[in-house]
Amino acid sequence: MIIESERKKIRDKQLKFVLYALATLLIVIFQISIVNLLEFGGLTPNLMIILVVWITLSEGQFVGIFAGFLAGLIFDIATFDLIGTNALAQTIAAFVAGFFYREGKEDLTLNRFSFITTVFISSFFHNSIYFFLYLKLSELDFLSFFFKYGIATSLYTTVFAVIAILIKVPKTGIRF
Repeated sequence: MIIESERKKIRDKQLKFVLYALATLLIVIFQISIVNLLEFGGLTPNLMIILVVWITLSEGQFVGIFAGFLAGLIFDIATFDLIGTNALAQTIAAFVAGFFYREGKEDLTLNRFSFITTVFISSFFHNSIYFFLYLKLSELDFLSFFFKYGIATSLYTTVFAVIAILIKVPKTGIRF
């Protein structure tokens, strides 16, 4: 009886990680093909950050860092981007999000204002690092860089994080 319940927990955990991997692949496809249509003032939301923060707040900082690195690497490969830039930025975003993880209170964290705040802060760190690696700082003064690529892009991504809170998966023993 006890062994069976342990097996079920392990199966549920494995299924959850498979679902995270599928979500990562779907978001990469969606980010590449459709999100560019949502461009506003040269800015697009980064849906991958929302997933990485979700995983971090659900599973903990270590798992989130690992997921952030893998998601960033997959995104770099899929977009033919400089390998490692998204991986580094997503890893740091997950590291920052990990400070908001509260063991045993995952459901509360993911369904509240704190999730949105965590997405904004993590997105800010991600965007600051990612765009810093790409921009020639001589072309842009610091305040323009800070507001356009730090604040504005993070706010735009955070708007889409609200949608993630509103999505409910039926309780079947596995929460995504």
